[in-house]
Parts: sequence; C-alpha cells; structure tokens
Amino acid sequence: NEKPKVKQPRAGFLTADLRRKLFGEAPVDAAESVHAQDVPLEEFEAVEEPRSRVGLRLVSDAVEGWQTLLKDEGRRSFAAHRAQALPKDTAQRFLEQAMREVKWQQPQGTWGPIPRKTSWMTRTPCSCRYGYGGLRMEPEPMAPWLLETMELCMPLCGIAKEDWPDSCNLNLYESGDHSVGWHSDDEFLFQGKFQDCLIISLSLGAPRCFELKTMSEPVQMQRLLLHGGDLCTMEGMLQKHYLHRVPKEHSTSPRVNLTWRWVKCHERR
Repeated sequence: NEKPKVKQPRAGFLTADLRRKLFGEAPVDAAESVHAQDVPLEEFEAVEEPRSRVGLRLVSDAVEGWQTLLKDEGRRSFAAHRAQALPKDTAQRFLEQAMREVKWQQPQGTWGPIPRKTSWMTRTPCSCRYGYGGLRMEPEPMAPWLLETMELCMPLCGIAKEDWPDSCNLNLYESGDHSVGWHSDDEFLFQGKFQDCLIISLSLGAPRCFELKTMSEPVQMQRLLLHGGDLCTMEGMLQKHYLHRVPKEHSTSPRVNLTWRWVKCHERR
C-alpha cells in the first residue's frame, strides 16, 4: 500500500534555528532573543478591509515614541512596543505592590494547575467573569495601584480617561518555569475575531520573551524581549490571524504582566 503523503515544511523557509523556535518547547535564554521577520508581510494577499477604509487608527499614529513590531496591512494586524514607558523605580514599585496585594489564583487546567498565577479585575459597571480554556474567574475591582498605572500608561497610548479600558487580566510568572502557550485572545467578551481589538500590556519585573506567529502558512514569527516598564500593543484583527505566547526561559526572577482590554459583549448576570 502506498504510504500517505506527509506535508513537509519548506526547507528554504525553516532554518534550523527557526524550526527550534516554532516547534521546540525547551526553555530559551532571554538574553539571546531577537526580533525576527523572515518573509515580507506585504507579499501576501489582503484578507481584510484596509484600515483606511474601516477607520482604524493605531496607537503609534496617535502618540510618538512607539516602535513597530508587526505591520501586516493585508491581515489588518499590528503590534507595537514602547521601551521603558515607566521609569525603573516606578515599575519596580508597581511590581512589589502587585506581588503583595493581588489575590493571585492558580486555576486548574486540563492537565493540572496552569503554569502561572492570575487575577481578573474590572472597572464599574463591568462585572463580567473572565473565562478561557474552560476556566471561569470572578472579577475583583481595580485596585488603586492599578488605576495609578493607568494614569501613567494610558496617555502614552493616546487614550483619554473617559475612554480607559474596563478590564485588566493580570498574570504572575514566578520564575522561568511559568509560561503561557500559543493562543489568541479570542474570548467572546472582547470580540477580537470579529472586529478591530486593541490590547495594551505592561510588563513588570524580569525580562521575558514575547512571541507572535501567523496561524496560516508560511508561518512567520516575531520575537520581542520585554523589560520591566515596557508597553506593548496588539491591534486590529491580530487575534484572528496570529497566535502569541510567553515561553519558558532560564530565569529565576518574577514577572507580572498587566493586559488591558475593552469588554464589547458584557455578560448578563
């Protein structure tokens, strides 16, 4: 009997190093991480309406000081980075407050406790629960220190106080063994697969790698080393077309990530 054909990756595209990055799960050294783009994104056919037609304005269009990490006009998917958005001493203070004051949870996933600790905070009147991967978390009110981070970060994103996001997902990575696997923020609350979705995240603590890759082939990957005090955005239809993760690393220091989003479909309770 003829053996079924197995689709092989294009040898000319997948270098040994990129193959390890895409498919290997071994811890990586944050100091060796790079920002990589292997195939020009403009080469691929447009699958989304152009942002000029839908009126999408990027954070980097509104405020100077941002570096483009990903610009995929065909998929209307974008990501940007603002290094050292907060001074080191301020970022360290927020890290210590988060570690000390947040009611961290470590929910059970399919294979046991998830490899990080987490918390979910909302701003009145939102009282939605947050669910992903079968988990369901009750909201806590946004803490005063978290509102202070927003006072500092939202102007850097061109967002007025009356337009602040109404939710924040907090993740604590206690060491390099804590991680989050490939996923998209496609929860129904945020409608990221159906409409343009802005996500803003602030890193506190140890440097960790943040990686993005396309869902479709040929797979393209971006890697960025985020330091304490850095801001990062994901914008447009990125949650529909890309996956992201924080892989395991050789690190012993904690890192906290704050992820702000706007709830589009509120839960009826």
